Amino acid sequence: MVTEIRPLTVDDAEGCDAVVASLPYHFGDPDGQRMCNAAVREQDGFVAMDGGSVVGFVTLARHYDRTAEITWMAVRADRRGGGIGSALLRPLEDLLLREGRTLLLVFTVSPADPDEIPDGYNATRAFYAANGFVAARDLPDLWPGDTAMLFVKPLAPRKPTGWRPPVVDLCGRA
Repeated sequence: MVTEIRPLTVDDAEGCDAVVASLPYHFGDPDGQRMCNAAVREQDGFVAMDGGSVVGFVTLARHYDRTAEITWMAVRADRRGGGIGSALLRPLEDLLLREGRTLLLVFTVSPADPDEIPDGYNATRAFYAANGFVAARDLPDLWPGDTAMLFVKPLAPRKPTGWRPPVVDLCGRA
């Protein structure tokens, strides 16, 4: 059980590095590992904590006034599929909405990538789709050795928990 989702700090970096180490297929490229290690030390983001240990994280970059990009996101291998990633997205999206941002981007490996192993990134793509991201396009020349896929998500305020639309009768009275 995750006990806390909170803003990422430099003190969380080694815990984030351990999460990355638990995912050698997804983080097997040394250059990618270095970029991710730098991001958790330099970029804004959030961490999921359980018993004092980092079990997941997300980092972001703000390129333009109305958009932001998830630069890195990972959940420890033994904790994937339990809702931690979705829980990390909520405060990230709330922060971006408060900043006036309306679009969230993320890149992952495309199913069109010729070197992708079966089911290699299927769960990742399914996660983003289940969380409201829409596949926008493949970018075969973005990353050396991989075909990148761009996902986008329009950001909109969430209705408060327990919110229900008013019941209106045919005469228009609430």
